[in-house]
Amino acid sequence: MNSIIMQDGLRYRKPAWFDKAYQILLTSLIIISSGFPLFVNNSRFEMVILAIVAAGLAYYRPNLRTVLIYTFFFSLIMFVQAAWYGVFYFKTAIYQTLLFFAAAASVSVLGINLIYTYNRILLIIAAIAVLLFIPILINPAFVDKLIALSPFHTVTTTEVYGWKTQSHNILLMHFPPDFFTGLIRNSGPFWEPGAFGGYLMLALMFNTLLHHTLFRKENLIYLAAILTTFSTTTYLALFFFSIAYFFIGIKNPIIKWGSLFIFLLVAFISFQKIDFLGEKISKELKETRYQALKKGGDTRMASAYLDLKEIQENALTLFFGRGSHPDTRIQGADKEVLRTNGITDLLSRFGLIFFLFSVIALFLSYKRLASAGKNSNQLALAALLTTLLVSFSEIYFIYLMFKTVTLFHIATLHLKKKATPLQTVKKHREFSNPKTITNKIIIS
Repeated sequence: MNSIIMQDGLRYRKPAWFDKAYQILLTSLIIISSGFPLFVNNSRFEMVILAIVAAGLAYYRPNLRTVLIYTFFFSLIMFVQAAWYGVFYFKTAIYQTLLFFAAAASVSVLGINLIYTYNRILLIIAAIAVLLFIPILINPAFVDKLIALSPFHTVTTTEVYGWKTQSHNILLMHFPPDFFTGLIRNSGPFWEPGAFGGYLMLALMFNTLLHHTLFRKENLIYLAAILTTFSTTTYLALFFFSIAYFFIGIKNPIIKWGSLFIFLLVAFISFQKIDFLGEKISKELKETRYQALKKGGDTRMASAYLDLKEIQENALTLFFGRGSHPDTRIQGADKEVLRTNGITDLLSRFGLIFFLFSVIALFLSYKRLASAGKNSNQLALAALLTTLLVSFSEIYFIYLMFKTVTLFHIATLHLKKKATPLQTVKKHREFSNPKTITNKIIIS
């Protein structure tokens, strides 16, 4: 029978080469499927991930009680949607249930090392993206040389409402259509700069929560990459989390409120002076109704407006959602329109019940990380609100990475079993030894 050593705390253990290789492989594939444009929404690729997760379950044999309970809860929501929309929706319901199970089971297999492995992978991605982007920012013509020298290069042509656009991908970097026409922004290997910013913010928050400080060398690399995205939402999220971090950490009330005033003043000035912050947000607010009625809701504000309107069609859609199939998700005749607001998308797809479950589960995950880094629950709440903020412009919660983060709080809860008398003695000795840094439980 296989055995695995799991930690009671959230410290990164040094696994055997096979375990480490498996963790890196699975986490990398989850990230790729959640953000790399060549693999996003690729059902075959996601089924490969499910197969790798299943292999991990067979090898490590973790306790799946909580995973199965959560999956059963989600499958009930899918059953209600399928019963309401008819036979054609069954395939979508089964597929969504498999994705949910894959996310929950990934947490079961990867355990506490999911966060550490994710951070290390994002650190490498961020460093490469910054190093490749700086020459492009200095001399935009460098992008042509970079594409020409790359051993891997694909061109994707997309047609929307009669307009054809092209994006270029060299695997390590992605160049969306607007890269060549407007402000030069860094997408890294993700589908667009805002998406890259969201995953960088996750890494920065994980690192801060785990190590009880915002000032770490890894965060400097994440910060550099975030700045190169020129993403409005990511900048606001970074600003909000930074304010929360300092406000919670400062004990002196005069310094606390004084610092908050200065931060807000800087935010107000930035909003007024920086075009892609203030002007962009103001324009979206003014054009919300026009974008919603004439273009089907292809902006953040218009998406939120229509999602909140459509979900109120009846009590069933309000509580159980409109589903993930294009024919049910969008109420209007244009089923291809982009809905980009991740918060209202989560609510619209799966309904109020699952939306509340997801928010609470996400908070519990951040609370576990905050506890590991000896941070207050207030910082966990700040991380939750920051995640919702970055999700305001991207539909992150349909992707495996965000599903695993939401369910991360079960990483150690369902992997513990009652210790045998021999194990209890070992645990007591470890607690008695001041040199012991973690409590280890052997699970057969």
